[in-house]
Amino acid sequence: MRMAAGARRPRNVAASGSPARGTASVWRAFEDNEITHSGAHYLLAIAASAKLGRAPRGADVARALGVTRAAASLQLRVLQEHGLVRLDAEQRLRLTRAGSNLVSRVASKREVLLVFLREVMGVGAATAELDACKVEHLLSEETGAAMVRLVRFLRSGQPQARDFLEAFRQATASCPPGARCDVCTEACLLASGPPQSGRA
Repeated sequence: MRMAAGARRPRNVAASGSPARGTASVWRAFEDNEITHSGAHYLLAIAASAKLGRAPRGADVARALGVTRAAASLQLRVLQEHGLVRLDAEQRLRLTRAGSNLVSRVASKREVLLVFLREVMGVGAATAELDACKVEHLLSEETGAAMVRLVRFLRSGQPQARDFLEAFRQATASCPPGARCDVCTEACLLASGPPQSGRA
């Protein structure tokens, strides 16, 4: 079927109508991520308890995260199978070296995301906290390092950094109705606002 004149072909769809090459590998990479969102929070809960001076038991982690003991037991078993958590002689949970390393990287990415969203992008504190929590375990080392370099530059006080931040903050925050740009290729994020429909 021919497309009407002026119609836009959906992103990631080739002329034949089939998904463009590479799309499948991208979402599969998401599925193959080092840790799930839930798993990351279990590790962070164990680390937080350990910082208070006492390794937690499964019931402690379940209580901290507001989940059932059964749900916590299943998730903790998965983390043990992946070599991120171990049980000591008292049946208390301890992070392995790999688990501690992963927690450190996730926590660092959360911090740089918070700084970037609040100080650079001007996102409100509550939204920044929520978005950083969603993304922290998915961010690659390369992207995390690049964001650190950018934040360091923008905090440096150099004239170029001050000029950039000032220009960005004064940039228009709206688009005329029906306007199209090469950034929001499908729907204008400046005009659309929060989604109205439920989850997919």
